[in-house]
Amino acid sequence: MIHSHTTKDGNKRYRYYVCVNAQKRGWHNCPSRSIPAAEIERFVVDQVRSIAREPELLGTTLGALRQQIDSELDELRKERDGIERDLESANAGMRAIVSAPLDSQSSARQADLLDRIQTDERRLTEIREATFRLRSELVTEQDVKDALQEFDPVWESLSPREQARVLALLVERVDYDGNAGTVAVSFRPLGFKEIAKELELEETAA
Repeated sequence: MIHSHTTKDGNKRYRYYVCVNAQKRGWHNCPSRSIPAAEIERFVVDQVRSIAREPELLGTTLGALRQQIDSELDELRKERDGIERDLESANAGMRAIVSAPLDSQSSARQADLLDRIQTDERRLTEIREATFRLRSELVTEQDVKDALQEFDPVWESLSPREQARVLALLVERVDYDGNAGTVAVSFRPLGFKEIAKELELEETAA
């Protein structure tokens, strides 16, 4: 769903979230065409608050975040292994060319292999950096508690725009099932660390 609003009586603004499928493919394609923004946002904030109070929910949240990071790390590992095999093959080809007499074809082949080696090495550097970043995003129970310890005392003092920015740091997506009437909140892996810093700055500035 995406955020939208309408204005009535010239100055009264109503905010709501509308189904993307309904907008793109017609209202019959979505069981819930729209829901009030305040209602869904209040639910998300309550979910954030409840994480610290419910050990089971905290464990589930941390497990989901770690699973997400592990999945991304696994994809990077697979890509790295494939590139390393390709790089080994390219280096072997380069050694074979260097040890043989040069001709017009071998010169072109050498240039192609050199470009391939440079591309592979550049991508391996990117993968190493991405792997380091993801590992730094691993969230501990203390990270979550630190973030949520700052949440309640600061939240109500924030303007709507500041609240939206804080939630954007923490929440990756919110899925609403119109048939079941349920809401699922997905958090960003690094969100709890970022939100702790953000709220600490807000509290210091207050």
